[in-house]
Amino acid sequence: MEEEKVYLSVVRQDIVKYDMLVKSLVQEIREHTGSQEELDDLGSLVRSRITQLREQIEELKRLAQEENSEKERVVLVEEAERSDKVLQDDHHAFRNALLTAQLAINQRSKDELMTSSRKDKNEVNGGGVTQRERMNREMLLKNSTQLSDDLLTVTRLIRDNTEKSRKTVDRMVEGSQTISTTQEELKTMGSEIGQARKILNKYGRRENTDKLLIFLGLVFFLASCLVVLRNRFIF
Repeated sequence: MEEEKVYLSVVRQDIVKYDMLVKSLVQEIREHTGSQEELDDLGSLVRSRITQLREQIEELKRLAQEENSEKERVVLVEEAERSDKVLQDDHHAFRNALLTAQLAINQRSKDELMTSSRKDKNEVNGGGVTQRERMNREMLLKNSTQLSDDLLTVTRLIRDNTEKSRKTVDRMVEGSQTISTTQEELKTMGSEIGQARKILNKYGRRENTDKLLIFLGLVFFLASCLVVLRNRFIF
C-alpha cells in the first residue's frame, strides 16, 4: 500500500515536470529568432515532452481504475481529466507558437530576398551583377518557396490535430457521463440490495416465529391427547 502511494506521487510529479518543460519550450519557440533547423529541433523536443506527459496521464488513469476506494477513485479520475485539459492546452499553445515562428522565419526570408533584389537592381544600374550574387538570390528564392510549402504543411497538420483533439474531448465527455451514470446505478443497486437484505432478515425472523408456534401447538396437542387418554383409562 505504501509503495503504491509513493508510485502515485512520482506519477503526479512527472506530470507537473513535463507540463513545465513543455511550457518552457513553447516560450522558447515564441521568442525564436534563429534558423529553420533550430526551430525544427525545438519542435521535436516539444513533441517528445508532450508524448511523455501523455504517457504519465495514461498511467494516472490506470491507477484510478485499479483503486479500490471509491472516493479515491473519483479523486484520481477528476485529476486525470484536469491533466488531460492541461495537455490539450499545451498542445494548442505549441501549435500556435510553431505557426507564429514559421511565419516569422518566412517573413525574414522574404525581407532578405527583397533586400537582395533591390541591391541587385542597384548594381545592375551601376554596372552588372556577379555570378555569386545571382546564386545567392536564387537560393533565397528557393528557401522562401520551401518555407511557404512547409507553412502550408504545418497549417494542415494543425487543422488535423485540432479535429483529433475535438474528437478526443468528445470521447472524454462521453466517458465522464458514462462513469457518472454507472456510479448512480451502483448507488441505486446498493440501496435495493440493502432493502432486500432487510426483507430477508424479516422473513427469517418470521420463519423462526412460525416454527416456534408450530412446536408449541404440537406440544399442546400432545398434552391434550395425554390428558384425554389418562381420563379415559382412569375413569
